[in-house]
Amino acid sequence: VVASTLSPSDIGSAARCAALSSGISTADKLREFLPHRNIIGTVRNVVDFGAFIDFGLENDGLLHRSKLGPVNLGSLLVGQDIGVDILGVSKDNKISLGLAGLNFPVDDADAKKRSLSSANGKIGDGPVSKKKRRK
Repeated sequence: VVASTLSPSDIGSAARCAALSSGISTADKLREFLPHRNIIGTVRNVVDFGAFIDFGLENDGLLHRSKLGPVNLGSLLVGQDIGVDILGVSKDNKISLGLAGLNFPVDDADAKKRSLSSANGKIGDGPVSKKKRRK
């Protein structure tokens, strides 16, 4: 579902979302398959800078206020089910979320590197230097 086809009430709605795959049980596994779109989570805490969302792993994810789109942070309630996209996992296993339906890009630097290296045809080499390209 594309964000432009969603009504404002569909953005972040848990109705169009599913639980995280049971095969993903750790932050490391989560990092391997970014992004995860339309995952159902439960609001655990709301703070000035965003909301912490539980979606079945040991660590809650942070839905930063900048990734809420049209939804007001004050409208989120502890215990509320919400649809999120899992966008990134830092090296210290902090999980970055965006509101489902808004299609934010992946935040994870390692995922970007994997994407670049597979585009170059070599996994793990990263971007190709100018010297290597001339050969």
